[in-house]
Amino acid sequence: MKRFFNISFIVVLCLCTFNIEANASIVRGKRYYIQLLKEPCGFNGDVMGKHYTKAEWRAFYKSGTLGTIINQICPKAPLITSTTKLKHLYHFLESFASDSGNIPSCN
Repeated sequence: MKRFFNISFIVVLCLCTFNIEANASIVRGKRYYIQLLKEPCGFNGDVMGKHYTKAEWRAFYKSGTLGTIINQICPKAPLITSTTKLKHLYHFLESFASDSGNIPSCN
């Protein structure tokens, strides 16, 4: 019985840690969006995210074309090639995808 509780505790702890990591990625993506894209694009990140669905953002990220897609939406933006920045931007943009239902708390 004690072993069952130990294993259950470890599983719950791992699941909570994964959720925190995903949220941290969204926050970093927001920071990168504000630093790199907000001024050249002229609109907030939620507007940028609404251009595509979650599945489309995921496909762009997995195929390695996310930086190019961002530049198609916002031609004045710098080309982002850093995989770390693109990963965080992907999580941020996917969180505001047209089919996400998320509404920004503040801009």
